[in-house]
Amino acid sequence: MKKQISQSGNERRFNLLKRTAHEARNYRVRMKLLGILLAVLVSFTAIVYVAAALYEQSGSFTISINKYEMTKYGLSLSESKEMTRPTSNLNAKITEKMTNIAGETIPENVNMIDGAHNGRDYIAYTFYVQNAGEVAVSYDYEVNMSGTTNGLDEAIRLRLYINDGEPVTYAKTKSDGTGAEPGTAEFYSATVMARGRMEAFEPTQKTKFTVVVWIEGNDPDCIDWMIGGKMKLDMNISIVH
Repeated sequence: MKKQISQSGNERRFNLLKRTAHEARNYRVRMKLLGILLAVLVSFTAIVYVAAALYEQSGSFTISINKYEMTKYGLSLSESKEMTRPTSNLNAKITEKMTNIAGETIPENVNMIDGAHNGRDYIAYTFYVQNAGEVAVSYDYEVNMSGTTNGLDEAIRLRLYINDGEPVTYAKTKSDGTGAEPGTAEFYSATVMARGRMEAFEPTQKTKFTVVVWIEGNDPDCIDWMIGGKMKLDMNISIVH
């Protein structure tokens, strides 16, 4: 009888040790999974922070005509095709904070809406230039950037539509100096994103412009040090003879 009691006690001690070892293994597994979940959560939080703080703008995009004479030579601007309220200066409200996106996600018909029609993470603005003078003129246009911080210009993109034609996307030369980013034309200079000329612009003739700006997430230079970067944009139009 005493021998049977002793065996029963040994069995209980064995089962207790077995259960304790099993619980220890489960504990280690749970701690490992918890560590993985915490790492994922930290990574997700970092991504959200970058998305919230990557880009900050001054709040407006300015288009201006350097020479404005509603007589013999003259150009006027308007957000509407009917040229209601013609002016020499447009100041478009824009998205003040943006995160990086892929350019192919921008709607294909982004140039079909007049005025400001920004997306959540891109700037889009459509306006018209009309020859309001008495004779044909030619004019130059250029889109400029200034006040750039945190290297934001390394990943910024400008897509320019003229008269609903095929758009041209502009970007800064690759940081290694090997040429244009894929599918883009290079910025004209360190501060001029794009420049062009409209020749023989007849009286009452109109040019439609759509300007789209975003931060290209597929650019290799679009990294965390751009957080909090700022940039000011404007477009100048000048009559030439």
